[in-house]
Amino acid sequence: MSGTDPVDRAAEVPVGPSDLAAAEAEIARLRRLVGPHEHAYDDLKAELDAAEQAVRAAEAANGELRAEITELRVDLRRARQDQYHLWKLVARPQRLLRALRQSAE
Repeated sequence: MSGTDPVDRAAEVPVGPSDLAAAEAEIARLRRLVGPHEHAYDDLKAELDAAEQAVRAAEAANGELRAEITELRVDLRRARQDQYHLWKLVARPQRLLRALRQSAE
């Protein structure tokens, strides 16, 4: 880019009726892309912000559910470990006693 400011260059360019018509055509084209009014652009921007907030909320809820699943897995692992220890204390000695009684007969 040159060292001149675009505002300064715009002041140097003469504006004729054809330039004015071209500028109006460009404005009309841009309005068709954005919407009939600048308010439509503002509405789209507000809708985008709301969608981003909804995504953040959904991701936060997803994180909470993942944490809950992890907690449930830990609880299940502990319950299975407790079940195994209970089996070692109760069921296993009974099997050993039965085996000893059968071998004594």
